[in-house]
Amino acid sequence: MMQKHEVIFRGGLGNQIFCLYESYKIFLKYKNKVCINLNNYSISKRKDRSFILNNLYPPLFEEFEISSSLFSNFLFYYSRIHEKIFIRNRSNRLPGDKTFSINYFPNMFLYSGYFQKIDNSNLEINSIKLMKNKFSPYLSGEKNKNLAIHLRRGDYLHKGHSMHGIILEEFLIREAKRQLSKNDFNAITIFSDSPELINLELFLPLNKKLIIDRGGDPIQVFKRMSNHKGLIASNSSFSLWAGILGHIQNFSIPYYWMKNVKSSVIGLKNITRYECFL
Repeated sequence: MMQKHEVIFRGGLGNQIFCLYESYKIFLKYKNKVCINLNNYSISKRKDRSFILNNLYPPLFEEFEISSSLFSNFLFYYSRIHEKIFIRNRSNRLPGDKTFSINYFPNMFLYSGYFQKIDNSNLEINSIKLMKNKFSPYLSGEKNKNLAIHLRRGDYLHKGHSMHGIILEEFLIREAKRQLSKNDFNAITIFSDSPELINLELFLPLNKKLIIDRGGDPIQVFKRMSNHKGLIASNSSFSLWAGILGHIQNFSIPYYWMKNVKSSVIGLKNITRYECFL
């Protein structure tokens, strides 16, 4: 019997990819086409949280049906009420990632959350492999032999997002020294949403040419980041997915993902961690 599976998308580009990852998991598990609910973006006032995943992966709307009916709008608000009343934070999830699913009618399922957890089950491994294969043609670009370093600042500096924490330059430099000792990089590319806040003089002892990425369109930034030989990610799903989907071999993520929350909570045990405190 045919089933309907609908995933509510939310967040910026990095989390949109997590939602897509969840959608592929559902597709592989149930062998049914998955619908995506984008109602969250019609009410959001944040310009940095607009839906842009289809610009990174153009076939998105061919593979997934967009739920745009009045009923899908009702499901979106219903999920928000359900989350607020019934769903609590869990120790095996990031704070705020109240992921859940509802079987609201026979053979009809709704999924909501940030879905920020990737373990090593066969289903999850196959979902990641599928995504890498599908994204590969759209991430192709000029390859370089630089080491990319992502310094996330921006909204993490705001009071409402202070729980994320800021990774100081000293931890990134320490990890850069480790990577430079093992690999031959031509230069270091600094990616940051707030380059004016970065003390570049701290990176000079690394004795590598420093390049500041020009920023701009986040899709193009993502593509440029994913085409580096090495990447030191921040505590951000943006650089996390750039490393994963870009097949970057020299790739590391922070030991802590949020204040007092280790990155082991999101899984990905096979990715190297670098020491940091938030």
